[in-house]
Amino acid sequence: MLKKAQQIKNFIISCRRQIHQHPELGYQEFNTAKLISQQLDVLGISYKTKQAKTGIIADLKKGFGPTILIRADMDALPIQEDTGLEFQSTIPGIMHACGHDTHSAMLLGVIKLLNEESFSGTIRFLFQPAEESNYDDPDGLSGAQRILAEGLLNDVDAAIGLHQIPTLDTGTISITNGSVMAAADFFEIVITGKSTHAGVSPEEGIDAVVLSAELILSLQTIVSRQISPKDTAVVSVSTIEGGSAANVMSDKVRLTGTLRALNESTRQKLHNLVQLRCDAIAAMHKTKIELTYYYGVPTTVNDDNVVKIASMSANSVFGKDNVLNDMSIMGGEDFAYIAQKVPSCFALLGTRVNSGEAYPLHSPKMLVNEDALPLGTAYLAQAALDLLHGFKN
Repeated sequence: MLKKAQQIKNFIISCRRQIHQHPELGYQEFNTAKLISQQLDVLGISYKTKQAKTGIIADLKKGFGPTILIRADMDALPIQEDTGLEFQSTIPGIMHACGHDTHSAMLLGVIKLLNEESFSGTIRFLFQPAEESNYDDPDGLSGAQRILAEGLLNDVDAAIGLHQIPTLDTGTISITNGSVMAAADFFEIVITGKSTHAGVSPEEGIDAVVLSAELILSLQTIVSRQISPKDTAVVSVSTIEGGSAANVMSDKVRLTGTLRALNESTRQKLHNLVQLRCDAIAAMHKTKIELTYYYGVPTTVNDDNVVKIASMSANSVFGKDNVLNDMSIMGGEDFAYIAQKVPSCFALLGTRVNSGEAYPLHSPKMLVNEDALPLGTAYLAQAALDLLHGFKN
């Protein structure tokens, strides 16, 4: 399969670069969907548009058998690109800084490969919108959640996907049993104080800035003192907004941040501990602190049986020594919802550049080694075929 994927390398790279130059945020991927539709038309593959608003689903059915899903996401990030690439983003303030352009391009390559293969069953290709957030969805659903809500995976027997990792060596792939991506929650905390003159009568007010400092420091002890060293967790406060003048005590401070955990019990414990600290500090200062979670995804958990088959597929493409099996990362991924619905395997593909600094995901300077794209394409195609055979038996 790798040899065939190498033969269409230029096709995959061309698709990736076109998508990269014209990034779009979640539920706005109209031009991306149009490009994908054009390529599917050329390949003669039937498809449905406007799935989960802006997504595309295509089925390749040959004979009778199981249905295997391969998923790629399409949305970009609100980041100003600073790579200097000749094909860098032409849209100010928006960039494919997570590599979803490579995911979509590889899936187009997979379709091109599998269209020429013989198999029994159905391979479903999902170009999914809005992985990064729920954006302006009126129901607060991300792309994967909306795909599931629309019942588009009800007949799927197994699912696979991958994420490019620009700090992982090109030529390697990680397929891990159990948790592979973290549960990720994004929170907002609003601290209500009481404004007064900060120099003349501070005793008459409630200083929301001081309370925010107290709360932030308290939150930082959750992981170090109340989470087992054997567990992995993160509590980060990333923004703070408040105050209007140097001599006026602030009556409101807004904090935002994120929680991460590699299992659902630790995730729930983090939720409870953050709430307890908000309540305790509010009670101590006789005021109000409101905690809201405005977006979150559960832990992405791989299925043992799908991992077993996918690992053999990866061995055939990458060579056994280049297939890692114990790598989890603290990034969140809404593929987690798909993995909750059907047995799944989510892989991590190495795309580290050969020279220069390897910038991480979501960096405005992130680069991808395009030599890795045929490898990822070959793996997804081979794994789909192997899963068809495995689930049929």
